[in-house]
Amino acid sequence: MKYLNGLILAIPLLFGIIHNNEINLNTYKGVYYDNFNYTDNVTFNGNDGLNIDYTANLNQVGDYYEISFNVINDSKVDMEITNCDYHKNDEFINYELTYDNGKKVQQGDILKQGESKQMKYRVQYKKLIVENNYQVDTSFSINYEQII
Repeated sequence: MKYLNGLILAIPLLFGIIHNNEINLNTYKGVYYDNFNYTDNVTFNGNDGLNIDYTANLNQVGDYYEISFNVINDSKVDMEITNCDYHKNDEFINYELTYDNGKKVQQGDILKQGESKQMKYRVQYKKLIVENNYQVDTSFSINYEQII
């Protein structure tokens, strides 16, 4: 009978521990994007943390768009950019990913725990596109890894 009483007390205790861990996992965000601002020619469809869903119009030479946002490290560890991938400039389009101070975002940059940095992604149409098969790729990705 005393084992049965111990088991009856252990089950709610285990449930509480498991439930508590689930709560902590669900509220942990790590690195994520927030506080978006963008030019009038951007249609912002949303964000699910590190994925930004938008469309933009560049109709004529000289047009550009910008999206600025905060990168927030809500984890308990420092994070490092391990890969920063966006289309490279060519004769028709300029692509630029910078911090608010104008410094280029690049591999090896550190985002300390609890820190927030503002970034800006700018795409500018600089020369008339005359190639029929030219494709504009305005996507970008930034990968983070915990610093050990």
